[in-house]
Amino acid sequence: MSSLSATQADGFYVPPEYFDSGKYKKQSRNQFAGSKGHNQFLQKGVVRFELPYKGVCEKCRQSIGRGTRYNAQKSNTGDSYFTTPIWEFQMTCRNC
Repeated sequence: MSSLSATQADGFYVPPEYFDSGKYKKQSRNQFAGSKGHNQFLQKGVVRFELPYKGVCEKCRQSIGRGTRYNAQKSNTGDSYFTTPIWEFQMTCRNC
């Protein structure tokens, strides 16, 4: 039977070896467990993207309607508009 002392204030169980190893001073719990991230962007750089306006596929010239959703590769271009970073989204057309 578990005790209440096994859970922290946030309700997550932290194994005793996390504290015994001394790694809690250097790493977060996710890094200690070997996690690569908790969402698609942190794992593979993929985000769910919806077109804000209609567009045309540059490869097959197919018209793409506004509101069409894609899994897009998100990358930083390195440029910025004042202090706002500019992002680039790459996605494939459903017909390609």
